[in-house]
Amino acid sequence: MTSSTTNFPVQSLDGSGSLWNMTQHSWVTTFIGAGGKTTCLQTLTRDLEAAGLEVVATTTTKVYPESSLEAWRNPYPPPRHQGAWFWYEGAEDAVGKWVGPSALSVDEAIAAELKRGSRRYWVIEGDGARERRLKCWEYYEPQIPKYSDCGVLVIDRGLWGRVLDSDAVHRPQKCQELLGEIWNAENTWRYLLKSPVFNSQYSLMSWVVLFNSARTGPGDGEFDPKDSFELLTDLRLSWNDISEESGGTDVKPSHLRLAEGDAKRGDL
Repeated sequence: MTSSTTNFPVQSLDGSGSLWNMTQHSWVTTFIGAGGKTTCLQTLTRDLEAAGLEVVATTTTKVYPESSLEAWRNPYPPPRHQGAWFWYEGAEDAVGKWVGPSALSVDEAIAAELKRGSRRYWVIEGDGARERRLKCWEYYEPQIPKYSDCGVLVIDRGLWGRVLDSDAVHRPQKCQELLGEIWNAENTWRYLLKSPVFNSQYSLMSWVVLFNSARTGPGDGEFDPKDSFELLTDLRLSWNDISEESGGTDVKPSHLRLAEGDAKRGDL
């Protein structure tokens, strides 16, 4: 198998439910949204490393210190070129978060690696959500490097079927029309149509919308496979209804996948 955008070999990764396959083996993947972005970044990075691939993980916003990967602070690149690294620029004194490079700096680093013929993959967290379960965006968000060929919008699976409360949303003032409403297929599409997934500046990217949930056992965050099927089917049928009633939208991503499951366990 090969990457969807390069001829780099995928050595031993497999599993139809993995994040790696959901992103179609993209070279540069950026996670946005809320409800498990950092977990997704860690999972995809570790899977790539385990397959013997070289990978750089980073953020264009702020994250808590990353202990599961070897860290490298500016200047870029790290001194050795194997395995996985987390690249950051500095630390925020107030709460100790790591501050990542700007999207422009990431693009410059990727461009420099292309000139050198680098084989490294990139996994990026391009959004902040302050540990909320859903993200709405200011005009300057998210921070997605231009070299990204796949974006993953993460949404907390546990919101489905419940009334959306402002406490669950980062920047709730940006999606007032959704507050107090049941989070279902119709409202999900209302949200997605105003999200970066359907923004013209990201229309050349492929996208995955991931309804993520940590599944620890029966009765504790566990969803029946039938529930997953019904969720994704409801979304597909709702999109058909929206398209028929309003003509859909003039701006669409180049490719869109909907996924549901536990990214940490690779069960999508």
